[in-house]
Amino acid sequence: MKTFVLLVLMVTLLTLPVAFAQASGGAGTVNTAASAITPRTGGCATCAAMAALTDTGQAVTVKAIPGTNETFVVGRIENLIPIGVLTVLGCEQCAAEAVRWALQQGSSFDDVERTVQTVAAMQKLDCFKSQFGPDVNARMQKPLAAAEEALTQARTRAAK
Repeated sequence: MKTFVLLVLMVTLLTLPVAFAQASGGAGTVNTAASAITPRTGGCATCAAMAALTDTGQAVTVKAIPGTNETFVVGRIENLIPIGVLTVLGCEQCAAEAVRWALQQGSSFDDVERTVQTVAAMQKLDCFKSQFGPDVNARMQKPLAAAEEALTQARTRAAK
């Protein structure tokens, strides 16, 4: 039961911005390439973030938040959530597959690596250990190692 509560909490926290935008009337999706995004005049933080994201030369998907001039990048969190969930559940094979799937969906190596590191850091927190116990903590070791190994293998293949 504790694991289920943890999973629900993780998914809720990670998908809250997406759920807010969708509940606000649904934003239009705009697919853009790096050259198509031009910062608005005034240099707001959102424009700076979008410029930094598009400097990589990769296409990004952004959604407008209804009623504002703000946008947010979509597709990254949704690809990374399964890594955390399957790691907490303790499935080595599934955690490795979640890493491969996130990379296939367009998540960067850095995004996937930060996700695995975040789950590993969460596992080391004293409050996590005391709340969920040593069995959950121990169960996460092999899936974390499998996820890291899958990421290493993917990087090696990409470098060739």
